[in-house]
Amino acid sequence: MNTVITRNDARSGARDASMNDTAPASIAANATDSTASATGASLPVPEGIKTVGNITSPDPVFSCRNVNVFYGEKQAIKNLSIDVGRKEVLAMIGPSGCGKSTFLRCLNRMNDTIFGARVEGRILLDGNDIHERRQDVVQLRARVGMVFQKPNPFPKSIFENVAYGPRIHGLAADRAELDDIVQSSLRRAGLWEEVKDRLDQPGTSLSGGQQQRLCIARTIAVNPEVILMDEPCSALDPIATAKIEDLIDELRQSYSICIVTHSMQQAARVSQRTAYFHLGDLIEVGETNRIFTNPRAKLTEDYSTGRFG
Repeated sequence: MNTVITRNDARSGARDASMNDTAPASIAANATDSTASATGASLPVPEGIKTVGNITSPDPVFSCRNVNVFYGEKQAIKNLSIDVGRKEVLAMIGPSGCGKSTFLRCLNRMNDTIFGARVEGRILLDGNDIHERRQDVVQLRARVGMVFQKPNPFPKSIFENVAYGPRIHGLAADRAELDDIVQSSLRRAGLWEEVKDRLDQPGTSLSGGQQQRLCIARTIAVNPEVILMDEPCSALDPIATAKIEDLIDELRQSYSICIVTHSMQQAARVSQRTAYFHLGDLIEVGETNRIFTNPRAKLTEDYSTGRFG
């Protein structure tokens, strides 16, 4: 497929997040001129940025600036700039078609697989541009895993669903080590006790909620830094949804998580920061509690109070 990729040349706590939200833009811009940590750096804030709130993070795993995404002639993302903090959950909310999932796919270059897609701007993962020619996309997608809207287990056994990634990436020296990785991943996904006696059965034989947790186990089996979730609970019942949300809260102790959701209640429950999208623009970003109780942008307020969307 002839996907065109263009690159422009040109979890902190709630208290820290709240303080960042109230910082003047000039202070935030100056703060980002220095390296935030040894492994990741926040790029300078673009001049004339229209997004309300502080887009930066004191310790970003991702730093994105002036990201534009086109599908043919249609622009889906417009000059988006935001950091994703290390070991935080960033919820992305907004009406359908506003660009949430498109931006999510930018973070592990899934848009490469879409014919006619074009991405402009800079996206740094731990300080390295993910669009550099030397970047191995397979390795990138191991570091930045993805859980999709509908559970998509492989047509393999439960064991092989989880073992597949570590095997192809050479993460296990022998069968015993592979067994340990599978068991550990299933435990972390909260699924081990439910499937330990039927690992040889097809992954597709599980319930919808179990399949989604199997897909999460498959993702964390390759030890990623970031987990992307595109409406992971939209096809699940309330009980299965609660289990996934509890799992997200546990996983954020080890991973950065970006979740797209249409449920503002879910965003409020699982995230520390929230970003509101509207028609391809990032309207507002900030500490989750503030976004839902004291939004600064009129569009954010209208959406969060149900006036549209």
